[in-house]
This record gives sequence, C-alpha cells and structure tokens, in this order.
Amino acid sequence: MIKLFLAEDEIVMRDGIKKQIDWKKEDIEFVGEASDGELAWPMILETKPDILLTDIKMPFIDGLELSELVKKELPETYIIILSGYDEFSYAQKAVSLGVTEYLLKPLPPGKLLECIRKVKKKIEENRSTAEQDWREEIRKEQSEYQKQMLFRALVLGDKQLPDLLKMAEELHMNITARYYQMLLLTVREGGTGRLTFSFREELAGLVDQVEGWYFFDRGEDGFALLGGGNDARELQALSSRMIERLTDRIRADECRSYFIGEGEIVNRISDIGRSFYEANRAFSYRFIYGMNKVVHSSELSSDHLRQETPGLDVEGAVTNENSREVLDEFMHTGTYEEIEPFIEEIFNSIGENNLRSRIFLNYQVMDMYFSMVRFLKEMDHPADEIDQICGDINTFLKGQVTVAQARQYLCSYLKELIRIRDSHTEKRYSRMIREAVRYIDENYDNEDISRNVVAEAANISPNHFSSIFSQEMGMTFIEYLIQKRMERAKQLLRTTTLRSSEIAYQVGYRDPHYFSFMFKKTQGMPPKEYRAKRARQIEE
Repeated sequence: MIKLFLAEDEIVMRDGIKKQIDWKKEDIEFVGEASDGELAWPMILETKPDILLTDIKMPFIDGLELSELVKKELPETYIIILSGYDEFSYAQKAVSLGVTEYLLKPLPPGKLLECIRKVKKKIEENRSTAEQDWREEIRKEQSEYQKQMLFRALVLGDKQLPDLLKMAEELHMNITARYYQMLLLTVREGGTGRLTFSFREELAGLVDQVEGWYFFDRGEDGFALLGGGNDARELQALSSRMIERLTDRIRADECRSYFIGEGEIVNRISDIGRSFYEANRAFSYRFIYGMNKVVHSSELSSDHLRQETPGLDVEGAVTNENSREVLDEFMHTGTYEEIEPFIEEIFNSIGENNLRSRIFLNYQVMDMYFSMVRFLKEMDHPADEIDQICGDINTFLKGQVTVAQARQYLCSYLKELIRIRDSHTEKRYSRMIREAVRYIDENYDNEDISRNVVAEAANISPNHFSSIFSQEMGMTFIEYLIQKRMERAKQLLRTTTLRSSEIAYQVGYRDPHYFSFMFKKTQGMPPKEYRAKRARQIEE
C-alpha cells in the first residue's frame, strides 16, 4: 500500500484534504499530518511516506526546506507541493529539488486527487519494474544453469527424448529437427587470454540471431554451437555461413585468435553426442596446428590437412621444445575426449620412418612421460599413483614395445593425468565458490555488487559462474545475495533502533522503498511489522 503524509498549516485546508478523499478506496494509507515543517520532519522520518503532500508556505520550516530535507534522507519519496504563489522562482526551486508535482491554489475540484493518483501510478510502476528486474535476474541465472544441464544431457545421451524436449521447451528452445551439427569454438584474447563478458554476450547474440542455432558457454573449454535443420545440405551451408560470421567478428580485433572444430551432421537427437565427439576430435587439433583454423572431423582421416597446414614443422615437432609445448598446453587445457586423437596426431607428426626405430620410439615415449610427470609435480600430485595403474615406465620400455602399445600407454597415462587435473579443477571451483561467497559476505552492503563483479573477482565468465554457483550452493547468486542482505537486515531490526531507511543503506539498497518491498517479499511482512513482532516475542 502507498503511504501519504500531509503537511499544511491551514487547518481548514488540511481537514478538507484529509476528509474529502476516501483513502481506503484509493488504496492509500494516510500515515500522518502536521501543521508545519518542523513538526512534520520527525514524523516523516518515522513513517517514511511514499508521497509527501506539503504546502509551500508554513512557519518554522517551509515546504521547500522540508522538501530538501526529505529528498536528502528519503530520496525515493515523491513530493507534491501546494502553493498559493504563482512565482517562477518557487517553481524553479521546486524543480531543482526534485519535486514531482507543483500545484497552485485554489485547486479545481478533483485536481488534487487526479495528481495523487498519477503519482501513485508512478510509484506502483517503479515497484513493478524493480520486482521484474529482480525476477529477471534470478530467471537468467536459473536459465543458464538449466541450459548447461541440457547441453550435458544432449552430449552424454543419458536422457530420453521426452525429457530432452521438455528441458528445451522450458528454455524456449526448439531442438526438433531432421538434422543436427555440433561446432566447438575457442577464442583467445591477446595479453590476458580472457574474453570480456560483453564479447561473450556478443558471440552468443550472433548465434542466437540465426533460427535453429543455439549457443552454450563452456567456460574455460570455450563455446559449443548446436545447429538444426530439415535439410542436410542447407544445414551445412548455414554452418559455413555461421563460421564465416563468427570468424569475421573475431578477426576484427587483431589481438584475438580462434579455433573451430566441426562435427559431422547427424539425423537423430540421440546422435548429437556423436557429432560432439567428432567436433571434439577436430577441436583437439588446435594443439597441433595452432590457432586461426577451422577443422572438420571428415578431414581427420586424410593427410592433406597436416601437409598443407602452414607453420607445422614435422621434423621440428619431434622430441624438442615445440612438441613439449604442445603437450604442455594440452595437459593444461585439453579434455578427456580429445586425448586419443591428440596422441594419434602426435605420432603422425613423428613420421612412420622414425617410429620404426625402437630406440627413437622409446625416447619419444620417455620424453612425453617426463613431461607428464613434471605436470603432476606442478599439481603436487605423486606420479606413483598413475604408475601403479598404467605400469612402471622402465618395466614397460624393457619389452619389445610396438607403436600401438606406445600409443595405448601414453593415452592411458594422459587419461589418468587429465582425470586428476579435472579433480583438482573441481576442487578449485569449490574453492572459487567459497571465495566468491566470502566476497559476497564481505561486500553485500555495496549497492554496486553484481554477478559480473563477483565473477570478475573469481576470474571466470559470468554465465559459467552462475552455473557453478547454482550447482554448488543450490541457489542462484542473486538469491544468495538477497538472503545475505535480509539476514543482516533482520539482525539490525532486532538489535538496533535504526530506521528502516538507515538499515536499507547498510545492507546495500539505495532505495529504502525497494528494500521494504524485498523484505516483505522474502520475509512475509514489512520491516516495521517484523521488528514489532520480535519485540512482542521478547516480552512474552
């Protein structure tokens, strides 16, 4: 309900306003009246009206002086001034103070009520907008988490078709088509290597503008694009245009580089996981061929790509710093699914003639083994654990090792290493969420705190942060922030005599009315009622 306070020194005028308007019918609470500004001021601080209706000419403190005090302490209060003075200087001063309406006496019948209704409508619209903004922020975070769950289900194929369609429908995504294709994209920024939130949003916007295509933020693993269509050739042509569109935008900044892996086109939703697997195989070649390339999974069976790729020094890739750097980069950013194609391409780059030499093959295996051991040491993880699973390297190399056995051993070792790395990453994410929670706990009273600010502090993209936070905490970031603010507000209401507006500022709300709205929304009662209820409980 909207609260209104009246300050008017003429008793006849004051009584007329008070009695002639049916406040209950107008859904307005008449919270107080005063005959001058000095008497009105403490009552206004106590009642915190949404609307102040005040005469301009009053003893002790006039309407303009009272308005100035109110706007300083309660900036969201709407002020209607009644004036018998048709002087420009008064109106000019009122405007400079942020007065909402300036009415001249005598008022035509119904004019004041019309003005009050207009101001009441503004307040209700602002409150509705604030509530919508709050709900929209929560919806966005929940939606991002649900989107990640849908992507996971599509790739893993662990849900039935009706479940997938329901998940997509809740996200307003139409994934029903005759053909599908998955693309994987990574973009690197010069210098920091991190993309700004706005650029991530821009990429998502470019994809979402095309009907049938959907964008998934995979955090540190880059992005995934899922396209659907009813004709395979049209889908392939649309995919090519999509790639061209993205790469043109990325190349617009010389500091950015990219790599895209294309999966094959499939004709079942249940086969989207296969398209993702093929895209991932192509995507893994970024470690071998470098950035600024697009690789289709169909090209992996031929030799022409490796031969035509500029900058790939096959001879120099063997057992030198270059090959170690490639392996090191993979150990830091590669995925479990990319391991086998990665090892396969490493062996292809060595050359068939070199692999015929047992000494050279053993040397290559040993060189890669030592690189992996060094990486484990960087994580403070003992290599013995993997040796027990994959076998001791010295024992393994004593036998007549074939190329196939060498590949299998390195694949197995690298898989265990990535498993350990990902386990450390999960712990890092848990630690990151703990740090994010600590950051929120220490800064919840800052009105400028937001998901983007906290994600920046946690060194992660906002969308990925939302997904991880929801998964770890069981609630969205904004829900946790509101909960933290409300808990502190309740504590202050119980233990201090601070006014509601003062508490609002202390818990991070610039607008005391919005604070009261949020408090009632989450606690089921206004702050004033909560304080009175707690006082009664203590007395009892």
